[in-house]
Amino acid sequence: MSDTILVYTTFEEKEEALKLVRILLEKHLIACAQIDSPVDSLYWWDGVIEQTKEYRIVMKSSQSLWEKLEQEICRYHSYDVPEILAVPVTSISKDYEKWMRGVLQQ
Repeated sequence: MSDTILVYTTFEEKEEALKLVRILLEKHLIACAQIDSPVDSLYWWDGVIEQTKEYRIVMKSSQSLWEKLEQEICRYHSYDVPEILAVPVTSISKDYEKWMRGVLQQ
């Protein structure tokens, strides 16, 4: 089984999402990321159902970097309680995994 994880978070502003991704790339905590077009998010907040547009980020990283990655996301995130989810990758191509390991170990 792979050590690879997909990490998800969302931001209200695209510029903030881009800034975080660049910081995480420079620190080699992620190998790459995709920022989706705005998505409609509906959620409970302070007893009320809220609806906002958010930019979802999907980042590729390693389970061994999870704690530091989570800390850095929280450090730079403007939300009081940011969504930070990690999903294990059960299968990955050998070449892609090799590339990721090389990027993350620098």
